[in-house]
Amino acid sequence: MTIINSKPMGRSSSFNRQQVLSDALELFWSRGFYACSLKHLEEATDLHPGSLYYHFQNKEQLFLCILDHYLEWQLQPRIDKYLVYSPTLLDLRRFFTSGYRHGQEASYRNSCFLVTTSNELHLLPPDATERVHKGIQMLRAGFIDFIEKYTQPKKNNSATVDNEVIVGELLNLYLSIQLLAKVNPNQHALDKQVRQSLDKLFTPLLPR
Repeated sequence: MTIINSKPMGRSSSFNRQQVLSDALELFWSRGFYACSLKHLEEATDLHPGSLYYHFQNKEQLFLCILDHYLEWQLQPRIDKYLVYSPTLLDLRRFFTSGYRHGQEASYRNSCFLVTTSNELHLLPPDATERVHKGIQMLRAGFIDFIEKYTQPKKNNSATVDNEVIVGELLNLYLSIQLLAKVNPNQHALDKQVRQSLDKLFTPLLPR
């Protein structure tokens, strides 16, 4: 007996929220919030306009969901991988470089999505600012974890630098490097700057 599929060819009638958010994230990452139209979103997510409105209300609410998705599924795992689980100075360096190092097929990922979003906050709903602040606090917490696990056991007794100062320096360096990567995505030059900046920051704290 031949079974005929009654579903129309083309768009799927199923809804996979995680997949939709992942696809939409890539689009917003490559084009930015303002330049991303509903037509672009329909093509990227394979959803009809009615489905987008049903599940997310509008483009602004979809973007807020994407920010939450990015923080939970991309930024936090990177923090855990490089800053929390038995970190080394090389892991810290890789955390910085992993924010802008991507292949040619994803060259638009040459800057942390959190930093990219910060550049368009004036175009986004007020709740986006809260998400960005949350992401920055996640970064700060990750750097604090790193300092506690890596710096303290090795700290030079003569060093007088406050850990809060180090955390602030790391946060400022991360944000500035990601912004610089967006403007001038020269990975070799960025890698060199990251290495030199971290060596300069941590060398005085290590035993002699």
